[in-house]
Amino acid sequence: MFKTAPAAEAVEIEQGDAHGNHADLVPLSHLSLDLPAPEIGWLAELQRRGIEILQDDIGRSSVPRDIARMLIAEQAAAEMRKREVMARIEQQAEQHDQQFRAQLWQGLPSEYLPLGASPAAVMLQAAKDARPRRQTPLQHALSNTGELIYHPLAQTDEE
Repeated sequence: MFKTAPAAEAVEIEQGDAHGNHADLVPLSHLSLDLPAPEIGWLAELQRRGIEILQDDIGRSSVPRDIARMLIAEQAAAEMRKREVMARIEQQAEQHDQQFRAQLWQGLPSEYLPLGASPAAVMLQAAKDARPRRQTPLQHALSNTGELIYHPLAQTDEE
């Protein structure tokens, strides 16, 4: 009922000599699967960094395995730094938001609202009551703050 596939024969992989060991090469096409390609391209970037580009046994542009390992480690370190910076920015944004929310006026609790009064009218009156009021000359003199305030005798249009 079930047909079995014929057993695969062992294929001997050519390792190359000391000058062309193809087993230790990583093609740039494989490297680009794990790493984002630089803006100028792999060939130009590797030449800029002085890294020799070799040809593997089938003619693909490749780099030695230790160079590929170094490039992947650099990418991992860059991603770690980016995550740390993003976490720091997020923490600063959260602190800023908490400070902003702490400064917002929370309104009046419902137990302070008189019966029949609208919440908006009560809040407006509370805001008006919270503003500092002008003191009479007698109140100012009795407050003993040590300040001098000029109180004109004549009423002006501004008052």
